[in-house]
Amino acid sequence: MNPTPKANLFELNPNIKRLLTIDTFKGNVSTTEFVEQISSNVIQQMKDYSGQAAFDPKPFIRTFENVLDELKQLRTRVQQQCDELEANTQKADLQYKKNITELQDSFEDVYRSYDALENRLGDVGKTAIRIGEQLETIDNQRSRASESRDIIEYFMEFQDGSSERLDMLRYQSGDEGQFKAAIIGRRLNAVAKEMDTNMRARVAIEKFCESFEKEMLEEFDKAYKEGDPRVMAHCAKVLFEFNGGASCVKMYVNQHEFFMSNLKIEEMDHIRQSEDHSDLSDPNMAPPEVDTSLVKLYDDIRITARREAEIISDVFPQPAMVMQVFLQRTFAQSIQNHIELLLSRAERYSHLAYLRTLASTHAETKRLVENLKFYYDKEMKLTNTKEIKGLVITASPDEVLDRCMEDLFVPYTEGDRYLNREKISLNELFGSIVAEFLSYMQQRKKTSMKNQSVLTRTLNQISASSSSGMLSASSSLQNVNEAGKMSPASTNPFHTDSPHHETAVAPRVNLVRVDEGGFCLLSKDALMRLFTIHVEAILRCVELTETQELPASIQVLFALLMDFIGTKYLDIVLDDVLEELSSRSEPEMICFPVIKASIEIMQLVQEHFRTAIIPLIINAPSYHRDILNQKNALLSALEDKINGVLQKSITSISDWLNELLAKQKKNDFRPRDEEVVMMSAGTTPCMLCVEFITKVYRSARETLQGKNLENLLLRIGNNFYSMLLDHFKKFYVTPTGGLLMTKDIAKYQEVIRMFNIPALNDRFEMLRQLGNIFLVKPEILRSILSEGYLARLGSDVLLPYLEKRVDFKSAKLDRMLGITVDSSGAVGSPARPENASGRSQRRSLFVNDNTVLREMMSHYNNNRDFLSAFNLA
Repeated sequence: MNPTPKANLFELNPNIKRLLTIDTFKGNVSTTEFVEQISSNVIQQMKDYSGQAAFDPKPFIRTFENVLDELKQLRTRVQQQCDELEANTQKADLQYKKNITELQDSFEDVYRSYDALENRLGDVGKTAIRIGEQLETIDNQRSRASESRDIIEYFMEFQDGSSERLDMLRYQSGDEGQFKAAIIGRRLNAVAKEMDTNMRARVAIEKFCESFEKEMLEEFDKAYKEGDPRVMAHCAKVLFEFNGGASCVKMYVNQHEFFMSNLKIEEMDHIRQSEDHSDLSDPNMAPPEVDTSLVKLYDDIRITARREAEIISDVFPQPAMVMQVFLQRTFAQSIQNHIELLLSRAERYSHLAYLRTLASTHAETKRLVENLKFYYDKEMKLTNTKEIKGLVITASPDEVLDRCMEDLFVPYTEGDRYLNREKISLNELFGSIVAEFLSYMQQRKKTSMKNQSVLTRTLNQISASSSSGMLSASSSLQNVNEAGKMSPASTNPFHTDSPHHETAVAPRVNLVRVDEGGFCLLSKDALMRLFTIHVEAILRCVELTETQELPASIQVLFALLMDFIGTKYLDIVLDDVLEELSSRSEPEMICFPVIKASIEIMQLVQEHFRTAIIPLIINAPSYHRDILNQKNALLSALEDKINGVLQKSITSISDWLNELLAKQKKNDFRPRDEEVVMMSAGTTPCMLCVEFITKVYRSARETLQGKNLENLLLRIGNNFYSMLLDHFKKFYVTPTGGLLMTKDIAKYQEVIRMFNIPALNDRFEMLRQLGNIFLVKPEILRSILSEGYLARLGSDVLLPYLEKRVDFKSAKLDRMLGITVDSSGAVGSPARPENASGRSQRRSLFVNDNTVLREMMSHYNNNRDFLSAFNLA
C-alpha cells in the first residue's frame, strides 16, 4: 500500500498569502520586514516537512517566485481599480461642473429678480417720500395758514384795543398756555414792527410784550429766591422762546450770590497791603507763592462753577450759552478786578514784584481754566449750542474760557509790554550787583582819566536803562574802605526815591577781596545771583510769552545778560589788569584770580546756555544760530583778552625779575671775607628773586590748577633760566665768590623745584653744574667739564663763563681746554674731535634736543595755541 503524499513544499502557505493583499501595502511599508516575514514562514514550513534545519535554497527560490507572481497579479488588479476610479472621477467632475454652471445661472436669475424688486421698492419708497413731503408741505402750509389766521385775528383784536383771548390763553391755560402765548407774542411783535402805519396795534402789542416779559421775569425771580428749579425752568423756557432769554439770563447772573458778595472792590482793603511785599521785591529770595486771596477766590470759583453748571443744565434750555455768560462775568468782574488790584499793589513795590505777581497770577489763572475745561468737557459734557429756532449760536466752554483768559492778560502782555518790563527789571537787578563793582573801580581809578570816563559812562548807561534812574554815576561805595577791606555793612547803590517803588532791595555785599592789595571782584554769590535772576526771568518769559514769540524774547534777555557779564564787568576787569601789568613797578598778583574768575564765568555762561537757553530755541534754527553766534562772539573776545593778560603777566613777571637781578652789585662775587659771612644765605638780588617767585607761585597755585598752572610756571621758569644764563656772564668770580654764586643757584634751584616740572628741574640742574666751574681748581676743571650736562656744551658756550674766573689768564684755562684767544679776545676753533657728520658733539646751553622743551615751545608759536594750552578754548 502506497503512503499518503505530502503537500507540495513550494506552495504558498496561508500566512504568506495573507501578506499578499492590498492592506499590507497601506501606509509606510518596510521591504526588509516584508522579506523577513516571508522567509520566516518558509523556514517554519521546511521544519514541518523535513524536521531538520539544514539550509536548502530551493524552497526560498520557489516561494519568492510564487510571491512575485502573486504580487504581479495584485498590481494588475490594483491598476485596473485605479483606472476605473479615475474614469468615474472624471465623470463625476464633469457632472459637478455642469451642476455648478446650472446653479450659477439660477442664482443670476434670482439676483436679477431681487434687483427688479428692489428697484420697484425704491420707486415706491420715493413715491412715499414725495407724498410725505407733499403732505408735510401741505400740513405746514395749513399750519402757517392757521397760525397766520390766528395772528391776524389777534392783531385785529389788539387794533380794536382788546387782548382778551390772548390773556385767557396766558392766564388760564397753565404752563402750556404761557408757552403758546410767548410764541404768539413774539410773532405779533415781529408783525407790528413791519407794519409802521398801524401805530395803535403796535403800541398795544409792545405793551403786552413788556407786561408779559415783566411778569415772567418776576415769576422767575420769585422761583429763584424760593429755590424752585421747576418754575425757574418753565419761566426760562418761555422767555427763551419769547425773546431768546437774554433778560432771564442777565437776571440770573446779576443776582447770583457769588457776584453780590464775593470780594467787592470796596471790601478788598485787606489785600491792598501784603506781608510778603519785601520778598516779592528781593531777587535773593525765591518768588513767593500765589497770593492767598487769589487762591481763595479761585477755589470759590471752582466750587461755584461746578454747582452752577448742574443748576444751569437743569433750568435753562441752552445751558452752554448761560454758562458762557456766567464765565464771562466771572472773569470780567471778579477775576479781573482782583488781578488789577494785586498788580497795582505790586507795581508800587518794584518792577520785580510786579513781574513776579503777573507770572504767578497768570500761571494760577491758567490752572483754573484747565480745571474748568476738564470739568465741563469730561463731567458736564457741555458742547456747542446749536441754533434753536434762530435764537442763538454760542461757542463751546473751552473757547469761551480761552477767550476770557486772553482778554484778561492782553493789557499786560500785548506787543512788547511784558518784555520791556522784564528788560527794565533785569537792568535794575543786574545793575544793583555790577554797579557796586563799578563804583569800587571808579574810586580805585581816580588817577586814570581814561578808565574813569569808561566807568562813568558805564554807570550812566546802567542808570539810564532803569525806569526810574535809580543808579547814580557818582555814588560812592561804602562797603570797601581805602585799604580795600570789606566793611561790616554794604550800601546798595540803588536808592528808592522813585514814586513807583516803596521798598528797596535789602543791602548785600557783592564784592570779595582777591589779593593782599585789596583788589576786589564780584563774589561767587553775586555772580550766581546774576544767573539765578536771569533763569527766573526766562521762566517768566516762558509763562507769559506766546510759543512763536518765545525765541525772539529769549534772544533779547540773553543779550542783556551777556552785556552785563562781558561789557560791564569782565571787559573792565581785564582791561584794568592789563593796565596794571603795563607799569614798571612790581606786578600785582591780581592777574591770577582774575583769570580764574574769568574762566569760571565763561564756564557758567556755557552751562547756562546749554541748560536754560538751548531747550527753548532748539526748534527755531535762525534764533538758535544768532544766539549761538552771540554767545561765541562774547567768549571769543574774552578768550583773547585772557590770553593777553596771560602773556602780559608773564612778561611783567619776567621784567620784574630782570629788575631784581639788575640789583646785583659788580663785586658781589668778589667779596671780602666778612662779606661772605653776611651773604651766607645768598646775595640780596637772589633773595629778592626767590621771594618774588615764591609769591608768584603761591598766588598762581591758589587760583589756577592743572595745565593752566603748569604751562604758566613752565613759561616763567624758562624765562628766568634764560635771564640767569645771561646774568652770570656779567660778573667776575673769585673762588670765594664762586661759593656765593653756587649758593644763589641752589636757592634758585630750590624755588623752581616747587613748580614740580621735570623739564625745569633738568635746566636748573644744568645751571647748578655750570656754577661748579667757578669753584673747582684749574687742574680738575677738565674733568668737571667732561661730566653731566657740561659734557654736552661747546667751548664757545662755556668760554663766556670761564672768562669770568679771576684766574682765567693766570691759570691759562684757554690752553688747558684747547681754546685759543688772540690779543683782541677772539676765540679760535677748539682743538676738539668731531663726529662723522662734522658737527660738534657738544650741545648748546638750551639743550635743544630736550623733548619736553620742544613740546613746550610749540605751544607758544602764536596766541591761539598759547590760549589752548591754558584750557580756555
